[in-house]
Order: sequence, then structure tokens, then C-alpha cells
Amino acid sequence: MTPAATLVPGPVILIDDFPTGLAWSPDSTALVVGGGEGRLIRVDVVGGAQTQVGAHLPGVIAVDWRGSTLISAGQDGTVRLWNLEGGADAQWQVRIVHKAPHWPMGLGFRNDGQRFAFISGRDVLVFDAAGEQQLVLTGHGRPLSQLAWRGRDELVAAGNGALFVDRTDAGGKVTEFLLEGTPMTLAVSPDLKVAASGLADGTINFRYLNSQKRSRMSGYEGKVHLTAWSANSRLLATASTGATGIVVWDFSGRGPEGTEPLQLDAHEERIESLTWQGVGPYLISAGRDWRVVLWRPGSKTRTALDIQLLDGPAGMACWSPDGKCLAVAQPSGKLRVFSLKAA
Repeated sequence: MTPAATLVPGPVILIDDFPTGLAWSPDSTALVVGGGEGRLIRVDVVGGAQTQVGAHLPGVIAVDWRGSTLISAGQDGTVRLWNLEGGADAQWQVRIVHKAPHWPMGLGFRNDGQRFAFISGRDVLVFDAAGEQQLVLTGHGRPLSQLAWRGRDELVAAGNGALFVDRTDAGGKVTEFLLEGTPMTLAVSPDLKVAASGLADGTINFRYLNSQKRSRMSGYEGKVHLTAWSANSRLLATASTGATGIVVWDFSGRGPEGTEPLQLDAHEERIESLTWQGVGPYLISAGRDWRVVLWRPGSKTRTALDIQLLDGPAGMACWSPDGKCLAVAQPSGKLRVFSLKAA
């Protein structure tokens, strides 16, 4: 029987740096890779041409790309805005929009690309796409480590023992909820109803943001370091540092409370990345066992659709915006691009 979908290996590009950030261009033709040694490198998917955008010394923390604007955060305490107009041969225009002793965390654009936000210590800072500061959200009471947008006017932040919902359209109103642990991840469902936090104590916390109901699932081996929502908000894929399997919770119907999660097993070592196709049903897992695995989770689908074996451990993985390609960055400094072939 022909598999429902497979991954087709494409270009292999040597970055010569340890990848710490990865972002696709909006048109799915290029990638920016942030490196542990501080470089920001643009890579054209067709042909593999590389251009150094700039640098954050001593290292890059995160990158995000919307329209002609790239934002980056670095270990130098800065957040920088890069103008990418003109293509790969243009001179890169950069502006430092923030600098502080704290490492900026949780950097990310709002879905429409008109605003971006990040954490600085106990505060959440909001900027417009031109790099002008709009808000400083205070009153969190503890250092923050995780941040996610919730629609246009809310941000969800997490710190040790607490989850916060910040309103950007109501004078910076902050609402605090109990989290019961140290958050390793924060993921808000695409339908904006649930915030899921993987915790360092081997549990996961679900907060239903409209009703304020919460659930706590235990039994993980090690820290829950990966959480990822499917595009339709039905499934939440999770993984922990002490296990090789993927645990998938089903939020359809009454939700996952009182049900057995779906267990997906194909890895032999720790999983380093989980990423759902943003416009389709496919899930990718990538691990230290040199494997990149393609899944289509569901009640009747527990086996992998395809397994690609690399020449070393896999690290970060990211689907292109159009859902047709997958980028996998390896700790060795290689960037691999796969295309999706669906039956």
C-alpha cells in the first residue's frame, strides 16, 4: 500500500554554526537561521545561496519573519528589527529597538504581523512592526520565561508558579492564574481557547481561558519540554526529556480529561522538536536518534507515515508557511530541506 504522505529529501546546506533560531520567509522561498555563535544567515531554498544578515554576539536566541521585516533577539540583551526589502542582494537595514541586561525571551509577531512582543525580566514589551514601542505590561510579580499571542489584543505569559493573561487594549490589564510549577513551554490553541504549559515536574497544565477551568496531567518521564497544537486545535502533541514517545491529547468533544492519550512511538532517543503543518494534518518529530518522522495522528493512525534517517542528531524543525516544505536544522550546522509528497 502506498503511504498517505512521504518526505522527499531536498537541499542540504552547511551553515557552519549551531542553529538556535529558524524562521521561514512568508513566501516559503527562504530561511533565516540564527546561530549559537551569533550570526544571522539568510538561505535561499532553491540553490542554497547564503547571505549574512548580521549578528548578535555572543549568540542568537530567537528569530521571527513577517512580510519584509525580520525580528531577532540575542544574548547581547538586544532585540533588533531588520528590513529585508530588496531581496538577498540588498543592503540589510537594522535597528536596535531594545537593549537591557535581561535576555529577551518569547519573541514573536502577532499573527497579522502588525505587532510583536517579548519578555524582559518581569515585563512584557509590545512594539509595532516599524519598531516603535507601544506598551510595557507590568505587574507580573515574578520573572517570566514563556510568551504567546492570543488573538489581536491578548498575550499569555508564564513564569514560575503562575500564568498571566495581559490585555493590550485595556490599559495593560493583567490577570493571574495558578500554574503549580516551572513552565518549560507555553502553547495557545489556534482557536484561542486553551493554554497548555509543559512543566519541569513532569506534568502538563491545561488552562481553558474562557471558562478559567484548569486540568493537570501527570505521568511524564522528565520535564515536558515540547508542546504543539494541530491547526484545527483538536490535538496537542507533547514530549518529555526522559521519554522517546509522543503523547497526543484529544481536545474534541469534552476534551482529554478522563481519556487515554494517543501514544506515538518511532524514536529511540530524546525528541528535540515537534511541529504541526500550519495548513494541514501532518506532524513532524525530530530527535537525537538521527530520525525525522512524519505522522498523521488520529484514532486509527498510530504508525509513522515516513522516517528519514539523517547523518547525525536532528534539532529544530519548522514547516514552511505554505505547508509544502520542511526545514530541519542539525546541531552539526547542516540545514536540510524536505518537500511533502501527499498521495
